[in-house]
Amino acid sequence: MAAFPKRVLGFTLIELMVTVAVIITLLVLALPSFFSMRQRAALRGAAEETASLWSQARFEAAKRNEMVKFGVFTSGTDYCIGAAITDDADDEDPCDCFDATACDVAKFPSDQGEWRSVTLSGTPTLGNGVGANKAVVVLDPKRSALTESADAGGITFNGPPGGSSYSLSLLIDQFGRGVLCEPSATSDKLSDFSTRQCNP
Repeated sequence: MAAFPKRVLGFTLIELMVTVAVIITLLVLALPSFFSMRQRAALRGAAEETASLWSQARFEAAKRNEMVKFGVFTSGTDYCIGAAITDDADDEDPCDCFDATACDVAKFPSDQGEWRSVTLSGTPTLGNGVGANKAVVVLDPKRSALTESADAGGITFNGPPGGSSYSLSLLIDQFGRGVLCEPSATSDKLSDFSTRQCNP
Protein backbone atom coordinates (compact mmCIF):
# COMPACT_ATOMS: atom_id res chain seq x y z
CA MET A 1 0.00 0.00 0.00
CA ALA A 2 1.48 3.38 -1.06
CA ALA A 3 1.76 6.10 1.57
CA PHE A 4 0.07 9.42 0.80
CA PRO A 5 2.32 12.45 1.17
CA LYS A 6 1.66 14.46 4.34
CA ARG A 7 -0.22 17.66 3.54
CA VAL A 8 1.07 20.87 5.12
CA LEU A 9 -1.71 22.96 6.69
CA GLY A 10 -1.71 26.77 6.54
CA PHE A 11 -2.11 29.71 4.18
CA THR A 12 -0.11 30.51 1.12
CA LEU A 13 1.56 33.88 0.69
CA ILE A 14 -0.96 34.82 -2.01
CA GLU A 15 -3.90 34.04 0.29
CA LEU A 16 -2.40 36.20 3.06
CA MET A 17 -1.77 39.08 0.65
CA VAL A 18 -5.34 38.96 -0.65
CA THR A 19 -6.71 38.95 2.92
CA VAL A 20 -4.54 41.93 3.92
CA ALA A 21 -5.58 43.82 0.77
CA VAL A 22 -9.29 43.25 1.56
CA ILE A 23 -8.82 44.45 5.15
CA ILE A 24 -6.97 47.60 4.01
CA THR A 25 -9.68 48.35 1.44
CA LEU A 26 -12.42 48.02 4.07
CA LEU A 27 -10.51 50.31 6.44
CA VAL A 28 -10.02 52.96 3.76
CA LEU A 29 -13.76 52.86 2.98
CA ALA A 30 -14.75 53.00 6.67
CA LEU A 31 -12.43 55.81 7.86
CA PRO A 32 -14.41 58.75 6.40
CA SER A 33 -17.59 57.46 8.08
CA PHE A 34 -15.72 57.07 11.36
CA PHE A 35 -14.33 60.63 11.24
CA SER A 36 -17.74 62.00 10.28
CA MET A 37 -19.32 60.15 13.21
CA ARG A 38 -16.75 61.68 15.58
CA GLN A 39 -17.50 65.16 14.21
CA ARG A 40 -21.25 64.69 14.73
CA ALA A 41 -20.80 63.27 18.24
CA ALA A 42 -18.55 66.16 19.34
CA LEU A 43 -20.95 68.78 17.97
CA ARG A 44 -24.04 67.19 19.51
CA GLY A 45 -22.25 66.87 22.86
CA ALA A 46 -21.27 70.56 22.97
CA ALA A 47 -24.70 71.78 21.84
CA GLU A 48 -26.55 69.54 24.28
CA GLU A 49 -24.30 70.62 27.19
CA THR A 50 -25.06 74.26 26.36
CA ALA A 51 -28.81 73.57 26.18
CA SER A 52 -28.60 71.74 29.50
CA LEU A 53 -26.77 74.69 31.07
CA TRP A 54 -29.51 77.02 29.81
CA SER A 55 -32.18 74.81 31.41
CA GLN A 56 -30.22 74.78 34.65
CA ALA A 57 -29.97 78.59 34.61
CA ARG A 58 -33.77 78.88 34.22
CA PHE A 59 -34.33 76.39 37.02
CA GLU A 60 -31.89 78.14 39.36
CA ALA A 61 -33.47 81.56 38.69
CA ALA A 62 -36.88 80.22 39.75
CA LYS A 63 -35.50 78.22 42.67
CA ARG A 64 -33.40 81.04 44.11
CA ASN A 65 -35.95 83.73 43.18
CA GLU A 66 -33.12 85.85 41.77
CA MET A 67 -32.18 87.06 38.31
CA VAL A 68 -29.63 84.88 36.53
CA LYS A 69 -27.47 86.00 33.62
CA PHE A 70 -26.35 83.52 30.97
CA GLY A 71 -23.64 84.33 28.46
CA VAL A 72 -20.62 83.47 26.38
CA PHE A 73 -17.20 84.55 27.61
CA THR A 74 -14.22 84.55 25.25
CA SER A 75 -10.52 84.88 25.90
CA GLY A 76 -8.48 84.84 22.70
CA THR A 77 -9.55 81.72 20.84
CA ASP A 78 -10.86 80.01 23.99
CA TYR A 79 -14.47 80.37 25.07
CA CYS A 80 -16.85 79.12 27.71
CA ILE A 81 -20.48 79.56 28.72
CA GLY A 82 -21.57 80.47 32.21
CA ALA A 83 -24.48 81.51 34.40
CA ALA A 84 -24.39 83.67 37.51
CA ILE A 85 -26.70 85.55 39.86
CA THR A 86 -27.13 89.24 38.99
CA ASP A 87 -29.11 92.17 40.39
CA ASP A 88 -29.08 94.12 37.12
CA ALA A 89 -31.86 93.35 34.62
CA ASP A 90 -29.74 94.99 31.88
CA ASP A 91 -26.49 93.20 32.78
CA GLU A 92 -24.36 92.98 29.62
CA ASP A 93 -21.23 91.36 31.07
CA PRO A 94 -21.00 87.56 31.11
CA CYS A 95 -19.43 85.93 34.12
CA ASP A 96 -15.80 84.99 33.52
CA CYS A 97 -16.15 81.22 33.40
CA PHE A 98 -12.35 80.86 33.26
CA ASP A 99 -12.39 82.08 36.88
CA ALA A 100 -13.33 79.19 39.18
CA THR A 101 -15.62 81.36 41.35
CA ALA A 102 -17.16 83.88 38.93
CA CYS A 103 -20.05 81.76 37.60
CA ASP A 104 -21.91 80.84 40.78
CA VAL A 105 -24.77 78.99 39.04
CA ALA A 106 -23.08 76.85 36.38
CA LYS A 107 -20.47 76.84 33.63
CA PHE A 108 -19.26 74.74 30.73
CA PRO A 109 -16.67 73.47 30.09
CA SER A 110 -14.43 72.96 33.08
CA ASP A 111 -11.57 72.42 30.60
CA GLN A 112 -11.27 73.60 26.97
CA GLY A 113 -10.61 70.01 25.87
CA GLU A 114 -14.29 69.26 26.56
CA TRP A 115 -15.23 71.23 23.43
CA ARG A 116 -13.52 68.50 21.38
CA SER A 117 -12.57 71.08 18.69
CA VAL A 118 -16.13 72.47 18.39
CA THR A 119 -15.98 76.22 17.67
CA LEU A 120 -18.32 79.19 17.82
CA SER A 121 -19.74 80.21 14.47
CA GLY A 122 -19.36 83.97 14.29
CA THR A 123 -20.66 86.15 17.10
CA PRO A 124 -23.54 84.86 19.25
CA THR A 125 -26.69 86.92 18.77
CA LEU A 126 -27.80 86.85 22.42
CA GLY A 127 -28.14 90.18 24.18
CA ASN A 128 -26.89 93.18 22.28
CA GLY A 129 -24.17 90.94 20.80
CA VAL A 130 -21.97 93.93 20.01
CA GLY A 131 -18.29 93.44 20.71
CA ALA A 132 -16.44 90.75 22.62
CA ASN A 133 -18.13 89.34 25.71
CA LYS A 134 -21.49 91.00 25.09
CA ALA A 135 -23.58 87.89 24.36
CA VAL A 136 -25.63 87.91 27.57
CA VAL A 137 -29.27 87.44 28.52
CA VAL A 138 -30.85 87.87 31.95
CA LEU A 139 -33.63 85.64 33.25
CA ASP A 140 -36.54 86.99 35.27
CA PRO A 141 -37.14 84.58 38.18
CA LYS A 142 -40.91 85.11 38.28
CA ARG A 143 -41.64 84.30 34.64
CA SER A 144 -38.47 82.36 33.63
CA ALA A 145 -38.47 84.70 30.62
CA LEU A 146 -35.87 87.22 29.49
CA THR A 147 -35.86 90.56 31.28
CA GLU A 148 -35.33 92.23 27.87
CA SER A 149 -37.29 90.57 25.06
CA ALA A 150 -34.98 92.15 22.46
CA ASP A 151 -32.10 90.08 23.89
CA ALA A 152 -33.49 86.88 22.36
CA GLY A 153 -31.04 85.23 19.98
CA GLY A 154 -28.78 82.26 19.64
CA ILE A 155 -25.41 80.59 19.79
CA THR A 156 -24.24 78.60 16.77
CA PHE A 157 -21.55 75.94 16.96
CA ASN A 158 -19.47 74.47 14.15
CA GLY A 159 -18.39 70.85 14.33
CA PRO A 160 -14.70 69.93 14.46
CA PRO A 161 -12.71 70.30 11.23
CA GLY A 162 -12.93 67.33 8.91
CA GLY A 163 -14.53 66.07 5.75
CA SER A 164 -17.98 67.44 6.64
CA SER A 165 -19.23 70.84 7.84
CA TYR A 166 -21.86 70.41 10.55
CA SER A 167 -23.50 73.18 12.63
CA LEU A 168 -26.05 73.36 15.43
CA SER A 169 -27.66 76.37 17.13
CA LEU A 170 -29.21 76.96 20.52
CA LEU A 171 -31.96 79.54 20.01
CA ILE A 172 -33.46 81.32 23.02
CA ASP A 173 -36.71 83.23 22.59
CA GLN A 174 -38.10 86.14 24.64
CA PHE A 175 -40.06 83.71 26.83
CA GLY A 176 -36.87 81.91 27.83
CA ARG A 177 -37.53 78.81 25.78
CA GLY A 178 -34.36 77.24 24.39
CA VAL A 179 -34.35 74.92 21.39
CA LEU A 180 -31.56 73.11 19.56
CA CYS A 181 -31.83 73.30 15.79
CA GLU A 182 -29.76 73.02 12.65
CA PRO A 183 -29.14 76.18 10.61
CA SER A 184 -30.89 75.72 7.27
CA ALA A 185 -27.83 77.09 5.43
CA THR A 186 -25.61 74.28 6.74
CA SER A 187 -24.17 72.31 3.83
CA ASP A 188 -23.87 68.93 5.60
CA LYS A 189 -27.04 67.87 7.41
CA LEU A 190 -27.56 65.84 10.57
CA SER A 191 -30.28 63.27 9.94
CA ASP A 192 -31.88 63.59 13.39
CA PHE A 193 -32.29 67.37 12.91
CA SER A 194 -34.06 67.18 9.54
CA THR A 195 -37.31 68.42 11.14
CA ARG A 196 -35.57 71.01 13.33
CA GLN A 197 -34.22 73.55 10.85
CA CYS A 198 -33.80 77.23 11.80
CA ASN A 199 -32.41 80.55 10.62
CA PRO A 200 -30.30 81.79 13.54
